[in-house]
Amino acid sequence: MDSTVSFKIPAKREFVGLVRLAIGGLSQVAPFDVDATEDLKLVLSEICTSIINSSEDEDTDLSFSITLNKAELTVEVDSVEAVNEMVSATSSGLTKAGSQKYGLSIIMALMDKVELLSDGNGHSVLRLKKFF
Repeated sequence: MDSTVSFKIPAKREFVGLVRLAIGGLSQVAPFDVDATEDLKLVLSEICTSIINSSEDEDTDLSFSITLNKAELTVEVDSVEAVNEMVSATSSGLTKAGSQKYGLSIIMALMDKVELLSDGNGHSVLRLKKFF
C-alpha cells in the first residue's frame, strides 16, 4: 500500500529546513538508513536552493509530494521554476550537468532515478526515486 505526504512551502530560504525536517520524520517509517536519509535531505536542499536562487517571483511556492511503498520512495517537486532551472542546467536533457550546475550532479549521483515531466503547457514536475 502506498502512503503519500504532500505539502507546499514558499520559495524562501527560511523554509528549506522544513523540507529537511519532513524527510527526517519520514525516515522513521521508511525502510532506509541514516545515509539514505541524509542523501535525500541534501538532494531536496539542492533543489530548493536552486529554485530560490533562480526565482524572480517572490510569490513562488514549492509543492512536494512524497510517496512511500515497499519498493521505493518517490519525491515529486512541482514548480515551473524547478523544471526551467533543471532543463537550462543541461545541454541534452538530464544526461550532462553544466560546469556551473554542480547541484544537478549531486542530485543525479544520489538518486536512483531522476525524471523531468512536462505537459508542454508550462506545468512541469521533477520526479526523484530512491529504491530500497
